[in-house]
Amino acid sequence: MIETKVLRPIQWDNLIRIGRDNDGGYVIPYEIISKTDVLLSYGVKNDWSFEKDFYKKNSNVKIHCYDHTLNFLSLIRYTIKYLLLFPFYCITLDRKRLKRCTHGILLIPDYFVFFGKKAKHFKYRIWSTDDDNSKTVGYTLNQFPKVAGEKFFIKMDIEGAEYKVFDDIINLSGFIGAIVVEFHALDEFAENFNRIINKISKHFNIVHIHGNNFSKLLTNQNFPSAIEMTFINKSYCDNSIKPSFKEYPLDGLDQPNKISKLDHKIVF
Repeated sequence: MIETKVLRPIQWDNLIRIGRDNDGGYVIPYEIISKTDVLLSYGVKNDWSFEKDFYKKNSNVKIHCYDHTLNFLSLIRYTIKYLLLFPFYCITLDRKRLKRCTHGILLIPDYFVFFGKKAKHFKYRIWSTDDDNSKTVGYTLNQFPKVAGEKFFIKMDIEGAEYKVFDDIINLSGFIGAIVVEFHALDEFAENFNRIINKISKHFNIVHIHGNNFSKLLTNQNFPSAIEMTFINKSYCDNSIKPSFKEYPLDGLDQPNKISKLDHKIVF
């Protein structure tokens, strides 16, 4: 069972959505953007819209992205896929999917422009050990000199590996200002998830939660089996924090990951 009562976010008035519409965008505190020195992005696939938006709002931020599945061959496959879908969405006048197809067709030049000048892409997976193809969270932080007061923002969507690496993040919490993460397969990892939330709550507050509607609902609870969560370091919070009693998803900020399906409501 997921301990849903402890997942209620705190009240935070200045939230902003960063990244593309639907799947790939996340809701974070606006203030944290300018206070971030380094954005570490774990899991990119074919979408770096979050990183691009973050950079537009803070051009001084250093961005390192880690994804072992992203390479030139995968970029070609994605481009061909979008080229084939483009005529169909033109005929059906599906504006949202047509917009995504247009971005997909331009994926290769966009990759070289963004990762050539504004960010760096490392072909490693994020894991619990360092080896030829894997790097730990600690390794990614150690690529930067430990400057007093320097803060990292971690964005993580690594398809279940989050349960292997989250203890490292908690142990390095003093350097991390905020985290946005997608937790997968809560039906399989409920105990691990509850343990992580209990540990991270000592250092971070939850400011946002959203169910991924590509996922199913848990059979024993009316709760999504995949959720996106945003945490902010308690050093950015004062003593007047209060729980948020808003309904989630948040109107005007949240969007369904799957366009053709209603969003999951969060029941605490």
